[in-house]
Amino acid sequence: MARSVALFGIVLLMLIAMAEATPPGIADHPSHSHCSDDEIKQCKNLPHVCPKFCPNGCITECRSCKPICVDGSVPPPYYPPPSSPPPSSPPPPSPPPPSSPPPSSPPPPSSPPPSSPPPPSSPPPSSPPPPSSPPPSSPPPPSSPPPSSPPPPSSPPPSSPPPPSSPPPPSSPPPSPKPPTPYPSTKKAKCKNKNYPSCYNLEFSCPASCSGGCQVDCVSCKPVCRCDMPGAVCQDPRFIGGDGITFYFHGKKDKDFCLVSDPEFHINGHFIGRRNENMKRDFTWVQSIAILYGNHKISIGALKTATWDDSIDRLSLHFDGKPILLSDDEGARWQSETTPMASITRISNTNDVSIEVENILKITAKVVPITKQESRVHNYGITKDDCFAHLELGFKFFSLSDEVNGVLGQTYKKNYVSKVKMGVLMPVMGGDKNFATSGLFDADCSVARFQANGEQTDKEVGFALELPSLSCTSGLHGRGVVCKR
Repeated sequence: MARSVALFGIVLLMLIAMAEATPPGIADHPSHSHCSDDEIKQCKNLPHVCPKFCPNGCITECRSCKPICVDGSVPPPYYPPPSSPPPSSPPPPSPPPPSSPPPSSPPPPSSPPPSSPPPPSSPPPSSPPPPSSPPPSSPPPPSSPPPSSPPPPSSPPPSSPPPPSSPPPPSSPPPSPKPPTPYPSTKKAKCKNKNYPSCYNLEFSCPASCSGGCQVDCVSCKPVCRCDMPGAVCQDPRFIGGDGITFYFHGKKDKDFCLVSDPEFHINGHFIGRRNENMKRDFTWVQSIAILYGNHKISIGALKTATWDDSIDRLSLHFDGKPILLSDDEGARWQSETTPMASITRISNTNDVSIEVENILKITAKVVPITKQESRVHNYGITKDDCFAHLELGFKFFSLSDEVNGVLGQTYKKNYVSKVKMGVLMPVMGGDKNFATSGLFDADCSVARFQANGEQTDKEVGFALELPSLSCTSGLHGRGVVCKR
């Protein structure tokens, strides 16, 4: 009988202990938690045990990687304690605040499971279960322990300072994620082709990679970098041929070269540049171009500029030697009274125009400077007295023969095979001598195909004198010619 009573008492004590060890609600709520945020890799899926004082379980705050009660308590209060070294310290955190107000702290001596001097604040909770009357027997000792405990108290205080350092819940780096917000591009572009009503006049932001701006491809209704389209000539002249292959043609500074030559029109470019002592070539840029067609000439150039200001127009425009004056307004337009008609339209208020010769070609020309950053990165050595303003160009041709030639023009031939070395960082097009002209308005490069109206080659004149009675025409769709008396 006595043995059964003793056994019953032991079971009862175990039940009481379990009741004290398992706070209400834990049985119905998870006692463990983990972070499942993929962005916080150092904490993701690490298991955390919920503090005993969390009645309804807990969740893990991924930024601080600490468990937090789900009873609505604010996380900050919990940060400091967890950081304190003693494992027993975690429990105290939440209780301290509530228990600290009640000056019940004096009674703690009874709770002094003095073994844990730091948790004096936790005594209140332990005081309720004073059923452990045994402690009362130890009250006398408590009085003696106090003296001995003073030393520990002294150590705890220091432990409290650490919390302040830990409170830097600045560890909660929520603010840091904000900085990485992307900055919107300030450059805009619109579709200007009315033949595409679903896209016409819609405005798009240029991709960040478009240093020279962009234009909208009205067919796909998407912005495209100007310098990444076939027919583009930008930077230290980087060309994108009609075949889509990118190559560089450096030419020489202060010289003129034939860019496109076709029987119907001819385009030359004037190069400016700087000599690099450590290289065998010049750094060059296209400063101006001349368009020859019929008996007419159009020139577009960038004026020399020391300090760049995009609000000041630095374009020089001429038609048959006379200056063209365009107001600094987007959409301002000039047109010739000649046939075929030529027109120049401002794409933006300053430094950006499109030139069109009816049924022959359309060119976009934008004046840009060499920036300090570009000069530093590429070692251009640009000085304060000249920012080397130059043109970024885009060519589009409406009528080309298969005789077309020139640095860029040859790439539009049907059976053209690129001569540049592929797979290298900077594929270079050679042949400076073949493309060199004696002046900006001279179509005398060795690959020239252009003839002004009224001009005839020696062969044509001789043929006409020798066989005056022959009438030669092409009535076939092929390349043959039929002659009749």
